[in-house]
Amino acid sequence: MDRPQRWRSRMAIVGLIVWAGALLAFLPGTALGWVDDQSDTAIPRRPSGLQDLIDTFGPRCSGLANAARSYWPSQSARGTGGYVYVNPYIARNVDYNIRGEIEAEHRNNAVDYGVYGYACRQIAGSTDWSTHSWGAAVDTNSARNPMGQNFWDGRGSNGVDFGTYLPDIWKGPAPGHRFYWGLNFATRPDPMHFQFVTNY
Repeated sequence: MDRPQRWRSRMAIVGLIVWAGALLAFLPGTALGWVDDQSDTAIPRRPSGLQDLIDTFGPRCSGLANAARSYWPSQSARGTGGYVYVNPYIARNVDYNIRGEIEAEHRNNAVDYGVYGYACRQIAGSTDWSTHSWGAAVDTNSARNPMGQNFWDGRGSNGVDFGTYLPDIWKGPAPGHRFYWGLNFATRPDPMHFQFVTNY
């Protein structure tokens, strides 16, 4: 093989590598370039109590409360993806950090239906407004983890038990993502529920 042919062959290989890298960078579900964002923008201050919730998230049932969205597998039914709507205050935390981590670790099967965010409604059996009405909460794997159940059923959409993989991503202080887990509600546990406010 003469020099021009070797040069063209090498350039073709380099071009193929660059093209493949660019394609992988834009495909969903790849781990390339994902790093958990622990900045104050991605994981902002978590409010405490009703007034702080209102001051932080704005009015309930407003356009702001559902102005951001995140695409989740098995959102409305097992194997059926869809969007979950939240307040922009927690958008980067929910979409980039939490969804990004699940994607990067190839754990989409840990998600089971349904996954829900914003809903203009009161707490079931109460006259108090749900944190969902501010876009400040996400229900995850709700079919397996109904309100009142005092444990977390970690089986995913493929039937495998992923343990507390999902709650461990949602809950707790840094390096977690600071959501309060409804399983810890004193009067009525709600294991599917993760809210970005305490004392409410």
